[in-house]
Amino acid sequence: MKKPKKKTDFREDVGKILIDLGKLVFGGIIIGGILRGSIPSVILVASGIVLAMIFFILGLYLTAKKRKKTRGDL
Repeated sequence: MKKPKKKTDFREDVGKILIDLGKLVFGGIIIGGILRGSIPSVILVASGIVLAMIFFILGLYLTAKKRKKTRGDL
């Protein structure tokens, strides 16, 4: 028997892309900038961490499933 395909929506896919983009920003800006050395490393590290965190938070927000409220939830 075939397994039914998991249906994903556009929002979840965009969230996954943003998480991957955050990983690429972290690797590209922080590690690449330190090796290159043309821009001060403090600025590169700070901007890379901030940008990666923004992508991670947006990605996690978009991929999070909404919980169905039951009678016991407040």
